Amino acid sequence: METSGSLPGFGMQLRRLRLYRLLVNSFVTLLALALVLLLIRWLLPWTFAALLFIWTADAIVLGVLAIPWLVVASALALGRMLCPACHAPFTSGFHLWVPRVCEKCGYDVTASLKDAASHKRGSGP
Repeated sequence: METSGSLPGFGMQLRRLRLYRLLVNSFVTLLALALVLLLIRWLLPWTFAALLFIWTADAIVLGVLAIPWLVVASALALGRMLCPACHAPFTSGFHLWVPRVCEKCGYDVTASLKDAASHKRGSGP
């Protein structure tokens, strides 16, 4: 059985994985939004002035997140990010949308920290 001293480290590892997953998934969402706005601009040219501000803000955020996204997505694809429950690589390959469950043990990283602690001890699903 794990000691309670390891749970803070487990929680920190879980929060870090959640943050990295959010970064990768938000970049894909913002990229899809930029492409949809470009499509709307070409289909409805009279909306250009209204969409220009939104598209510019989206493009700036995409530019800022591009390098961190590339680093984190590469680390996930290469297996450098480990599952906090089983310590196996969280994903086995490159994903545009990072799943919320570990491919090896099925651990859900979006579960609450209380559920995470019970899974870590082996009494959870």
